[in-house]
Amino acid sequence: MDNYLKFIISSSKLVIFSLVAILAISSNGINNFKLDASSDALVIEGDASLKKFREIEKEFGGSDFLIVVIEPHDEIFSHTTIETIKSLELKIENIKGIESVLSLVDAPVFFQPKVPLVEVSDNLKDLDDPSIDLTLAKEEFLDNPIYKDLIISSDGKTTAMQINLLSNDLYNSYIEERYGLLDKDDTAGLVELNKKISELNDEILQSNALLIEEIREVLSEYSYMGNLYLGGPSMIATDMMTFIKDDLVVFGLGVAFVFAIMLYLFFGNIWFVFLPLINSFFATYITAAFLGAMDCKI
Repeated sequence: MDNYLKFIISSSKLVIFSLVAILAISSNGINNFKLDASSDALVIEGDASLKKFREIEKEFGGSDFLIVVIEPHDEIFSHTTIETIKSLELKIENIKGIESVLSLVDAPVFFQPKVPLVEVSDNLKDLDDPSIDLTLAKEEFLDNPIYKDLIISSDGKTTAMQINLLSNDLYNSYIEERYGLLDKDDTAGLVELNKKISELNDEILQSNALLIEEIREVLSEYSYMGNLYLGGPSMIATDMMTFIKDDLVVFGLGVAFVFAIMLYLFFGNIWFVFLPLINSFFATYITAAFLGAMDCKI
């Protein structure tokens, strides 16, 4: 340790120059340092459970959707609320990237009028049909196990709207191709394909962020009708990334400030504040640059 310290002190210019050179080299990797909340970052590559899930998803349809929970000030089963929900649904459907929207208004009313089972399909109506008795429709929806606690709460005061997002066919094809390469143990092909998937994940995350922002703008326009809440996997991933990035800035600066005060109180010397913080910054920067150069997303 004595020899190490003597070398650091006697060759201080060489050490500082080396550190600056390492930082300059690291700048190539820092540009590729990214946070990621996709399944590729959260699950081990080739995970059997995820593979099974994707096979089922391919057979029965995608699971990429958002949920809007609506707690209107007025009675749900009133013409005013139903018309407002229908208007909201149409406005969300017009947003680019939305495949379809399912709400209370789209749910069929089975027993108005009551007909034999074989004739049900020819007599289906929905809530915006002027011939529907909304009081009887409310009773039917609350008694129907298909609707109760799914599209409407058991107390009849809250309803949900499902927003189905357009699936990304290119991403799905890449995933299928990757499973094939994993079976063949093609390492070189996997590296190249994973790079494409990583870039596509970034694009999807950015487009989802813009999509969710647009949906929230529409929801804010309809806030007069009651309380509106947005949820779903894509929203959680987008918000989580926003929170983490904000926390890195706020928490990082906060910790540095507290450390600076503590170091000055302990040592009473500005250099003993400046040097440890610079050293910490260098270590963090080089680590992040190394992870970026290795394409290891956090």
